[in-house]
Amino acid sequence: MLSYQHGYHAGNHADIIKHLCWVAVINRLKQKNKPFNLFDTHAGAGCYRLDSEQALKTGEYQSGIARLDNIAAHDPLLQDYLAILSSYASDNQYPGSPLIASHLLREQDALHVMELHPGEFEGLKQATKRCSGAGQVHSHFRDGLAGLVALSPPKPNRGAVLIDPPYESRSEYPQVISTVKQCLKRWPQAQLLVWYPLLSERAGDKQGAAEAMCRTFAELEHNVLTIELRVTKNTPDAGMYGSGVCFINPAWQVEKLIGSALHEVVGYLGPDSDYSVAWLNNIES
Repeated sequence: MLSYQHGYHAGNHADIIKHLCWVAVINRLKQKNKPFNLFDTHAGAGCYRLDSEQALKTGEYQSGIARLDNIAAHDPLLQDYLAILSSYASDNQYPGSPLIASHLLREQDALHVMELHPGEFEGLKQATKRCSGAGQVHSHFRDGLAGLVALSPPKPNRGAVLIDPPYESRSEYPQVISTVKQCLKRWPQAQLLVWYPLLSERAGDKQGAAEAMCRTFAELEHNVLTIELRVTKNTPDAGMYGSGVCFINPAWQVEKLIGSALHEVVGYLGPDSDYSVAWLNNIES
């Protein structure tokens, strides 16, 4: 949706789970010397100021990433994530998924970031120019879902994809399902991370759409895992009370890495925070 701008939501609880998962998957890929390709279908502007008019209007980061300021993290994955954030903190900035990935790339790896919003894409181009990643970053001004299918399978075909639409319209859920199926048909070994919101009754007909999407993924002939972070109780007026990431073809034991990090994170996010890890389909079990 061209009306969506992530600056209003940068650094919120959804970013925490999304970016922890992204770091975990990239770190797993780096355990082998073989090169890999990353795709970010809804890259946004790449970097956000937490003192911007957008961020201050919603203040969502205050109940998200601000809760992790100045903590002495014990979990290794959480340490890696916070180390990346610390390089932007002095300028009161928060890196989005493109810059987080760029920090982790090696010379032999590549990152493809896609964004359709003209203003966001201009910011993305500037942000990726300044990134410190050693790999090759390619910015695409196009619809990310269509772009992913068009560019699949990449060479080399080892890699991962982050899909995180805003889901402003219920129609985005079937679009994501169709894209995932098309991508897997062309690139069956792709590691796909699909972010989704957890919505209360206040969301109307969008309530339950994410859960139904995940059940559809569970019918695929692939391993499917969901990891969710909830920050408040699911009352009728809660709105987005949490979010999750649905992994298709998850890396070996990635659920343990992320679960350990979230176990520590929920201790900082408030008394109603919790997380869950669930296999929807585990072919190897």
